[in-house]
Amino acid sequence: MKGFPAMLKIAVFSSLAFMLLACQSDTAKDVTTLTLTSSDTLLDTAFPQRFATVTATARDSEGNLLRNATIEFNTDLGSFSDSSLNRSVTATTSRGDASGDGEGQAKVRLYPAADAGTANVTAYVNGYRQSVALTITGTPPTPPPQAPAGIALTVAEKALLVAGVNGSDSTTVTLRLLQANGDPAQDAAEGVDNLQVSFVSQPGGGEYLSGQNAENEVVQSDTVIRVNSRNGTTVLTLNAGTLPGVVELQAEALDNNGNSYSPAVITTVSAVSIASGPAHSIAISYPTQDAITDLGNGIYRRVGGLLVTDRYGNKVSDGTVVNLGVLDSVMLSNTAPVINYGFASSVADNAATTSAGVSTLSDAGNSLFSSAYITRNSSERYIEPSDRVLILNAQAADKSRFVAAKPQQVSELSVNLPYTANATELSYIVGASLLGAQVSGVDPDKTELVSGQAITDDGNATFYLTYPANRHTILTGCLDPLVDTRHQPAGSAQVWLVAGVSNSGATTVNNEACFSAMRELKLLNLSGNSNLSESATVQLQALDATDIELPFLNISATVSYSKNDGGLNVVVVNCQSRADKRTNLQGQCELPVLISGGTSGDSAELSLSIGQDTPLQISIKIP
Repeated sequence: MKGFPAMLKIAVFSSLAFMLLACQSDTAKDVTTLTLTSSDTLLDTAFPQRFATVTATARDSEGNLLRNATIEFNTDLGSFSDSSLNRSVTATTSRGDASGDGEGQAKVRLYPAADAGTANVTAYVNGYRQSVALTITGTPPTPPPQAPAGIALTVAEKALLVAGVNGSDSTTVTLRLLQANGDPAQDAAEGVDNLQVSFVSQPGGGEYLSGQNAENEVVQSDTVIRVNSRNGTTVLTLNAGTLPGVVELQAEALDNNGNSYSPAVITTVSAVSIASGPAHSIAISYPTQDAITDLGNGIYRRVGGLLVTDRYGNKVSDGTVVNLGVLDSVMLSNTAPVINYGFASSVADNAATTSAGVSTLSDAGNSLFSSAYITRNSSERYIEPSDRVLILNAQAADKSRFVAAKPQQVSELSVNLPYTANATELSYIVGASLLGAQVSGVDPDKTELVSGQAITDDGNATFYLTYPANRHTILTGCLDPLVDTRHQPAGSAQVWLVAGVSNSGATTVNNEACFSAMRELKLLNLSGNSNLSESATVQLQALDATDIELPFLNISATVSYSKNDGGLNVVVVNCQSRADKRTNLQGQCELPVLISGGTSGDSAELSLSIGQDTPLQISIKIP
């Protein structure tokens, strides 16, 4: 039998007395003096059942031994158990034996466990700590690693983003070959790959695994990869592709010939999710059927839709917030239509500029920022702080800004945020909602509309444009701005919608929204005469489904001849007092119908329409 090593050197620290005010009691909170000692017992890893007894003695402020005080013992080497590794334990001070020996003492046993070195044993109670050092000698035999009995597979990050969106699009996958006792298993022979990892499920967007094989080469694959473990461990990298979805991996241990064990040693990792990237594109659409609701108080509400996708066309995550804005009055722009302010006209040169990092929009060719105004509510309205600045052809991050201060310069406008790019030949619009337009979105988790905000669900979001419905506002933005003379100067009544996702810079602007009339449209013949035999003026009026008068609607006229032996000719000219066939501010038109030629029995049908399903018919017949 192996001989005993040199006597274990015991380092015993003398007790330290800490005096505190305390009442006489046998509890841990009254301990003010703590002494820690160790028995003179040899510890050696070759003799795991031998132990040293560590004794802690507790006294109160008057030097009385304390019973029932719970002491916490800790060690950084060895174990307080001979059957398992236990480096933290508690013990309670004793009442002592019949003669009083052992009173105020708590004792624990320290076993050598497997590792040699210095064991620092600490006793702790009531804020007082004492330590004693013991030396453990010897080196236990280490059995050689065995073939793997299992594989531990861990993934550092189980939630990824698609590649290339400035987010977490890769993660490490750590595989550990384990023996039955949990220790590292043996590695394969030199030059042999002993781990095979494959995709069980994947989105198919180009995701792949990469790692190092037995030849120290970096290999990668989007299906299956073979690598080599070192000290029972290997680390792979899982890279996301361009599609969102779920990834599951399967790992199998291989023998020294690169073949499967029998039975196979296999494990499967739980799902790794690849989410779509942040919003990159926002598409706006407007349904045509059942799109408008009459709120019953002279207000209409029109529904619209948003489709929000990442850079690869994947729908964005549910709950993505889309910020919405609307303007219905343009104070100044450098794109068509040209707005005539009386003293000057805007210039449609599309030549504004921005500089990266500078909060200024410049337009030397227009030079009207400080002087341009429109008339609303019978007063002049100039550009003011918080008005919207939309750059139609800028990159997404620069499309939308707000006026920061009332302009003092004729050719420069200060905005709330610096622009991100140097750009020229820009087309812009500066405006606000002055005719009553409002935009609201839908939050799937709420029952009411949310002003200026929509929340995506399955990549989609719904919004509503609310506006006054009367002859002074209806069809605003639906007509050629220069035709609509209700709001001065002509061309200033335009409707623009802006939608953006702030944390991604995705922004779009759109002028397809307008104060739409409610179908079915009606064209009434106020003259009451639907049969003509000679030239006449037909009194017409255009109304929508709720009888709102529709101004400036174009009336199309079509003549079809059923019999024409005598050169019958029917001509429809412009509405009286107008240079076109559009209704006036009251939605009316006095439409002259000129009839010439023809012989008895010649006939024709005049069809008049403003876009209603059934045109208004007027019969023409020569008696």
